Amino acid sequence: MRLVPAIALLVLAIPACAQLYKPPTGAVPGESRVATSAAGKDVRVDQRLGEYVPLDAKFTDDSGQEIRLGDVFRDKPVVVLPVFYRCPGICAREFAAISASFAGFKKAHLGGDFDFVVVGIDPKETHDMAATKKDEVISQALGGKATHDLRIQAERGTHFLTGDIGEIRRVTDALGFKFTYDEASGNVVHPQGLMVLTPSGKISQYFLGDDYPQKVLLDSIKKAGANGIGYRDDRPFFLACVQLDPLTGQRTINILNTVRTLGVATVLCILIAVIYSARKYKTPGGKG
Repeated sequence: MRLVPAIALLVLAIPACAQLYKPPTGAVPGESRVATSAAGKDVRVDQRLGEYVPLDAKFTDDSGQEIRLGDVFRDKPVVVLPVFYRCPGICAREFAAISASFAGFKKAHLGGDFDFVVVGIDPKETHDMAATKKDEVISQALGGKATHDLRIQAERGTHFLTGDIGEIRRVTDALGFKFTYDEASGNVVHPQGLMVLTPSGKISQYFLGDDYPQKVLLDSIKKAGANGIGYRDDRPFFLACVQLDPLTGQRTINILNTVRTLGVATVLCILIAVIYSARKYKTPGGKG
């Protein structure tokens, strides 16, 4: 009977699948200007849905004004992105991705329907750096919609902040955004993470990685605007066969994850073959 060998093959493949199909149980890997291998349990995103950020945290905005975080929270949902402005790798990709998503919104407008707050996590960066990056990002986010009125509106609703490490950590810790900062070398090791907050500063949604689908992001913004809470971002990172070099921004093949993916695909093919053989075996014309 051809069914017996097929079942035996599937049984033998299951342990291998268990080894290959292994989602990470630890921290989400960090991305930074130093080697990702340096990131460990101290670099991760803990999703703290429903919790609040400290609106009394003190920062300097992109115009050089001393403010509190609550000053940039109005009556609108807020998209928050923790990065550092001189980051040559993954931060640039995050800015490009979020700008592309904003530019694709047809009826929702930056500064009109939602605000955007970038929290600079390198305490050595200045408000001048923040202002330069803000101007660049707004231009990208408006895309072909860059009328004078929309530009003014976007500038009013976009805030690029800098601050000292103590105030920065108050906010990032509340967001669950765990990063390391070496004052001597200036190295910053951080994960990827974007958050959507309610107008009162409550965390409504997380996006891990640098992929912000327009419809999903817009739905999350609308939900936050209604003081709703979204769902955990539990996308399968173990299936990411391409990884990004945080130093160069270049993509390379992740061999281990590729093998894992192929292992899962192989077992699925075997399962399909077993089901097909079983159906054929039960068919009156089939041979046993």
